[in-house]
Amino acid sequence: MNTTSLYNILEKEKINYSNHQLLNSGGMIAHYKDITAIIVDEQKADTTVSRNTVLIQELGHYFSGSYYKTDSDYEIIAKAEFKADKRAWKDFFPYERIKLLMKKGYTTATQLAEQFDVEATYMARCLNYYYDNSHGFTDEKVSI
Repeated sequence: MNTTSLYNILEKEKINYSNHQLLNSGGMIAHYKDITAIIVDEQKADTTVSRNTVLIQELGHYFSGSYYKTDSDYEIIAKAEFKADKRAWKDFFPYERIKLLMKKGYTTATQLAEQFDVEATYMARCLNYYYDNSHGFTDEKVSI
């Protein structure tokens, strides 16, 4: 995914962007009333690929409405993160496009991650989810 396209989404959605040092993460989203901001620690997310990954994952929170407080119980955080990931994968790595790329010979997480300009570990999680929910990529559509 082109970084400029991601910044254009932020602008279109009126999401503020901020570079700030974070303790445990490369990025986070803050939402209060009608104000939303994505904060990226550019020292941790110091490449285009890592920054794209952070932005896509945080946009998953925004588009799915899955927010939580930093002191929330682990179960609440895990559910919100999973919901955000599923939405990000659906929007930015559509199942149909993944299948098409696989037919063209891009079969590893690393190869597919390069096509989307994101981290291979994040793509691997997406692929595992699609595999598990499409009977091994045999279904026409994935159940999200």
